[in-house]
Order: sequence, then structure tokens, then C-alpha cells
Amino acid sequence: MWPPAGIAVAALLVLGYRAWPAIFIGAFFVNLTTAGSLGTSLCIATGNSLEALCGAWLVNRFAGGTRVFDRAQDVFKFLLIAAVSTAVSPTIGVTSLAAGGFASWGNYQAVWLTWWLGDITGYLVVAPLVLLWWTRPRWEEDFARTLEAGLLLALLVALGETVFGGWIPGFTETYPLAFVCGPVILWTAFRFTQRETITGVVVLSAIALSGTLHGRGLSHSGPTNQSLLLIQAWAGVLTLTSMTLAAAMAERRRAEAALEQQKAAVELANQTKDNFLAMLSHELRTPLTPAMALLDLLEMEPDREEESRQSLRIIRRNLELEGRLIDDLLDLTRIARGKLQLKLTPIDAHEAIRQVVEICRSEIDAKTLRLELKLGAEASQVAADPAKFQQIIWNLLKNAIKFTPDNGEITIVSANDEPARLVITVRDTGIGIEPEQIARVFNAFEQGDESFQRRHGGLGLGLAISKSIADGHGALLEAMSDGRDRGATFRLTISVVESPAAPPSRLEKGWSDEKGERSTWRILLVEDHADTAAALRNLLARRGHSVSVAHDLRSAREAAQGDPFDLLISDVGLPDGTGAELMSQLRTNGMRGIAISGFGMSGDVEKSLAAGFTEHLVKPVNFETLEAAMLRAMRVEAD
Repeated sequence: MWPPAGIAVAALLVLGYRAWPAIFIGAFFVNLTTAGSLGTSLCIATGNSLEALCGAWLVNRFAGGTRVFDRAQDVFKFLLIAAVSTAVSPTIGVTSLAAGGFASWGNYQAVWLTWWLGDITGYLVVAPLVLLWWTRPRWEEDFARTLEAGLLLALLVALGETVFGGWIPGFTETYPLAFVCGPVILWTAFRFTQRETITGVVVLSAIALSGTLHGRGLSHSGPTNQSLLLIQAWAGVLTLTSMTLAAAMAERRRAEAALEQQKAAVELANQTKDNFLAMLSHELRTPLTPAMALLDLLEMEPDREEESRQSLRIIRRNLELEGRLIDDLLDLTRIARGKLQLKLTPIDAHEAIRQVVEICRSEIDAKTLRLELKLGAEASQVAADPAKFQQIIWNLLKNAIKFTPDNGEITIVSANDEPARLVITVRDTGIGIEPEQIARVFNAFEQGDESFQRRHGGLGLGLAISKSIADGHGALLEAMSDGRDRGATFRLTISVVESPAAPPSRLEKGWSDEKGERSTWRILLVEDHADTAAALRNLLARRGHSVSVAHDLRSAREAAQGDPFDLLISDVGLPDGTGAELMSQLRTNGMRGIAISGFGMSGDVEKSLAAGFTEHLVKPVNFETLEAAMLRAMRVEAD
């Protein structure tokens, strides 16, 4: 074994090719002071230097340079480079010795092979040790890892001395134990880095070499030269195997670290996106609320002409559409993060369909579409989230209305293809779906070609959200079409349930108390948006309620101290605090509360309910929804 071969190539990799004179001088004086002549020493030194230069150049060119042991494939490249470059020194050296009479030409092949094996073993065993300890940072592992490394090193020494050092005389002569050290080296490669792995190999190789020289090698009963050849082969194979495994484990750790980094970056980007969407929805919802409230006020006027009422209906329809687009964006975020929450309860699917049809009636009439309901299913009760189930039907019907030309036809059919299954089909005579687009129709932002987007508008989220909601219900939503301009059919398949006998709800009594007289309350309205506050105050006052308005947390507290109120209606975000803080303080006096906010994520709702609000309404809020929430809040108080 010739360690200087490995030291030389490692030095050139770290210091650069300019270090070759040091290799030449060292090799020259070593040979001059041991054997040979001045001429042979110069030739051998030249061969050593050229060998190191050749190896370093090949490693830099093809195997990653000083990072040669970072990848498993580069470890194999290093083996090939070692086999090629180490042929330089023995060729020049043995030739010069034979020419100078210091070696027999008849033994040329044997001497060359011995020299070459010594150099390649130095490359494989010593070069990684020098290179890795030279270029890698100092040991900074924690105590547990340091202890584990120390125990592994002690175990290696103990096994090496047992197998090669003769600690148990005669034991190794009976049992071939030389390869029991391999698993310990492999465990080091699995648990630690390439540096610790090659250190273990070198320690074990040194013990094995010492034992071999004292007749306790792999072939202790044979000639020493044969034992040395076996040691060289054993050390080379062990190095190649362990370093390849160590490099592969390092690649895996780097890949895992990169994935963790990417995961953190994606999570941060998602969080930023969610925060942006939440803030965007708040800013978009806030101006819609006073517009919706004023619209409610205008619609309450009894002596309004039909043309005016038609205009108000158009305004309401577009305001509600704007709110639905905002909801779609937030629903998409919830679905993408797996946070879509469904509250399943038995509902009548036919009733949900009729409600959706009434909501969309004005749009159907505006395009003079013929809508036919064929609700023939005998079993129509399903376990579903009422709002989300209605959203599925609403999206399917809106999609049919949107893509069906004037005077077209839309048919909604229900049937029980099996006793425990309800199939709802929405069929239209619209523009249809191309065969290649069927598979993508439920993808987010998918609306077919650009001409459809320009002509019909929208975000392309309705069907994607409907599909996800259907999946959450354990239902199946499918799309079918015979092609362009041949209409489209969407089919929803969901399991049916038995309808429970529900007690009559006190909500059905509307705003009347037990005597049939209308109830009015003292309401504290807290809203920092002036237009929203004014519009809601007018609506509530029109209903006969006594309303006090505050625009921030401080004035709301002062108002609550000076005058008792029955109900708090508060925005969540206030200039000097939050509505949740206010509710937490006033709930101790028995006041009920309703939160109104442009923030509508599940976390926002949970915070409001935890603070004591009975409901969390998301802007824009129509007055019918607000009235129902007020009645529920006061009914809870009465109960």
C-alpha cells in the first residue's frame, strides 16, 4: 500500500496543480534515500507527479473535483479514474528500474502489478480521508451523535483487533471472521457522513495491515504477499461499498433538506396567498354591504313602479354575483388546504332545487329560457350541508344558464336509479363541451378556449368547487356532452337517507312573540365603515328597533356602560381593537352578539364564536339573513 499516491492527488485537488513541485521533490528524496540511483529517482518522481496530475485533472473534469464523494455515481467514476491514472507511475518507475538494473525484466509484470495495486489502494483509501478531513467543516455534532460515533469507533477497533490483532489466539484460524467488520462500516455510512465512513475504513485497514504483516491476515497460513493482495482487495471493496452508500445517504439527506426547504417556501407562499385573499375579500366585501343594505331599503318602499323594481332586481343580482365570486375564491383556498368544513343534516334535495330555481328565475326569464323540472325521485332526502348542497345546484344551474343561448332549454331531472341513491341531472341545449375538454372541465380556472372566456366571463371556479363539495359529501359529479353546440349534461349522484320527523321550529313564527306582536330590541351597532353603519342603522330603525351606532371599540364600551342593550351587532375589525374583545367584555352582562365581517375563513368564524358571538355573518349581508340571525340570537337568550 502506498499512501503518498492518495495524499498527492488529494493535495492537488485542494491546492491546485501548482503544488506538483512539492510532490516531485518529496518523491525524489524518498527514492534517492532508499534504493536506486539519481536517474531512477528522477524518473520515479516524474512518474509520481504525472500520476497525481493526471488523477486530479480527471477528477476535476469528470467527477466533481473536491466534491467527488458527494454523489454515488462520482464514487464509481473515482474508482475508474484511480485505475487509469495509477498506471502512469508504475509504468515509468518499473521501466526506469529495469533499465538501471535494479529490477529484472523477467519480473517486470509482477513488479508493475504490485506497484499499481499499491498506488490504487492509496487512491481509494487515503485520498478520501485526506480530502474529506481537509475540506469538510470541523466536527460540531451534538453529544448523542458524538457518543454514537465514539462507540462505533471503539467497536471497530475491538473487532479489528479480534480479527486481525490476535486478541483471541486461534479463534480466527478456525472461523473466517474478517468480513464481520463490514456491517459496522456500513452502519457508519448509513448514520454518518462520508468523512466518518472513510475514517472507519482507514482505522480498520491499518489494523488489518498490521495483523497481516505479523502473520494474522486474511490468509494467515499462506505467503505474506498473498495476504497483502487479499488485504488490498478487501480494503478496496470495503471502501467502494461503504463510500457509495455514504454518498447515496448524503444525496438523500440533501434531497430531504431541499424538499423541506421547498415545503416551507410553499407553506409560506400559501400563507401569504391566504392572507392576501382574506384581506382582498374583506376590502371587496365592505363596500358591497352598504349597497346591499340600501337596496333592501329601496325594495321596502311599497309604491314603486314595476320598471323600478326590475332595475332593483338587476342591481341585487349583480351584487349577489359579486359576493359569490369572492366566496368562490375563498372556497377554492379552503378546498386546496383541505379545510372545507361540511355540517351534514338531512335535507330535501327537491326543496333545495326549487329554491335555487327561484333565485335564478330572473336570469332564466331574461334570456327567455325554457326550464323544465322533472323531479320524479320518490326518495329525495339526503345528508348534506344545506348551504353547500345548494351551492352545487346553483353552480350547475348558473353554468347551464351562462352557456345556453337565448330561447334555449334547461331540464333538471331527479330519479332513484337505485333505492338508496338519488341522481340529479342538469341538462342544457347550450354550447356543449369538446371531447378533449371533458376531463378538464372540473379543473380550477378552466373555461375552454379563450373565446369562451371573452364571451361569457367568470373565473372558471364554479364547477371545480362543486366537484370538491360533491366529493366531500361522498357524492359523484360527472360531466357529459356530445360535442360542440350539442349541449351539456351534469349528473350528481348522492346517497339518500330517511327523513327524520322534525319538530316545528319557532323560527317559523317570524318576528312575532308568543302574543303575535312584533318584537323590537335595543341594538348597539358597531361598524367603522361609515356607509355600512348608516345603511344598517336605517334598515334596523325601519324595522322599529332602537339603534345606537359606535365606530370604534372605545366609544362602543362607553355606550354599553351608559345604556343597556339587548343585542350587539359588531364588525370584527375595528380601528382600536376587535369586535371579539368587545363581545368578550359585554357577554358577562348577558348581551347577545352577532359578528359581521369581510373575513370569512373558518378560523375567523371560530374566533368569533369563541368570543361569544352567536353567529358570524360574512359581508355583504342582506337584511333577510341578518333578521334571521337576530331572531336566532334573541331566541337563544330567551331559551
